[in-house]
Amino acid sequence: MATTFDRRRIQAPEDSYPPIVENLAASSSKQTDPGAVFTADLKTGLVTQANGSAYIEASGVKIACSAFGPRPKPPPYSPQGSLNVEVKFAPFASKARRAPLRDTEPVNHSVLLTQLLLPSLRLHLLPKLSIDVHLLVLEGDSDAAVLSAGLTACSAAIADAGIPMSGLTVGSSVASIDHSLLLNPTASDISSSQAAVTVGAMPALGKVTSFHFVGEADLDDACKMVELGVTGAKTTHAVLAQALVEGSTA
Repeated sequence: MATTFDRRRIQAPEDSYPPIVENLAASSSKQTDPGAVFTADLKTGLVTQANGSAYIEASGVKIACSAFGPRPKPPPYSPQGSLNVEVKFAPFASKARRAPLRDTEPVNHSVLLTQLLLPSLRLHLLPKLSIDVHLLVLEGDSDAAVLSAGLTACSAAIADAGIPMSGLTVGSSVASIDHSLLLNPTASDISSSQAAVTVGAMPALGKVTSFHFVGEADLDDACKMVELGVTGAKTTHAVLAQALVEGSTA
């Protein structure tokens, strides 16, 4: 009798040592205490069939990502490469079970992740070629968490595949609750916030690739939210860089 094997199931690393960092929001008197430390676990090279892959676990989110390419794309000819991002949610990814093939959220997530990731890629070096990135969200308690962790996973998978990049792109999220800013908010924080932003940044170059803002906030608070997101991205950048080093030496 043949044994069954689920190719869609990506198991977490057996040995993981998530970094523990100080709360970056504690230095500001206008920022609330997230309540604990921020932890994340990132592993590359788990999907052997892909050119590059990554698996990330953070607070309330688990995402597996695979990158394929560069590979030839069909006509018409284009002077630079193209990026295709596909996001899928497992039926058990959220508390409310999702109906397969009827979930419209991944389309929006795909577009947003493409916008956040594109500025970091050197597509002008890849004419007539395409990069295909597939994300499977195993757990996601909020859109902001999925976007920020998904962006980091995409960057890790693309770097693992050896695709040219200007710099490693990582994501972070910030919520505004009664004019107080919260870094890496939970789903309950997002639901009670007046505004939330997901920031894509390349900390090594001191650049922001893009950001996705939801809600209402005055200009000063909005700028502070983006600044705090960039500060938080520096910690995630260190985690991503370390994961790539460990993956290359494994």
